[in-house]
Amino acid sequence: MHVNNELTAREFIRKVFIEETERLIQDGSFHFAFVIMAQGIETLGGFLDTKPLKAKDQSKLRFSHAINRLMPKRYAELNNNHALYDKFRASLAHTFTVSRQIILTSKNNPVNGKKHLQQTNEKLIFVAEDFYEDFKKACNRLLEAMDKGMVTEKKMNERYYYSF
Repeated sequence: MHVNNELTAREFIRKVFIEETERLIQDGSFHFAFVIMAQGIETLGGFLDTKPLKAKDQSKLRFSHAINRLMPKRYAELNNNHALYDKFRASLAHTFTVSRQIILTSKNNPVNGKKHLQQTNEKLIFVAEDFYEDFKKACNRLLEAMDKGMVTEKKMNERYYYSF
């Protein structure tokens, strides 16, 4: 294996969560971008507690923690009783699909003229480009908190080796 780079957690957040997800969005690979962002929110939340990143049984709490502290307020309102976790993140992580109450779309395919985080026929719309902008802001908020010493940068399996 040829290793080109050794990434810290900060570098991982910048390179994978921000840069690679942006490339997926630009390439129109919206579904894969949604999967990374949904899982990425949980990972961001993993930096907000004192447990190791690989601590067991923390998914729901970490996702909700990141939603509440790093994402715009509207997400927290929609995550009441962990609804976004259950219908969006857990579904994408375990089945690679979302629940029937969620619609994934892009700006190129508007649904009934509705916008990101609006509802249509009791279904919540996620627009890839808008969700990415909110996710990127959450990543940057976490990185700023790390820079200010408000959040500790945790080790990612000692170091994360990146070779592609």
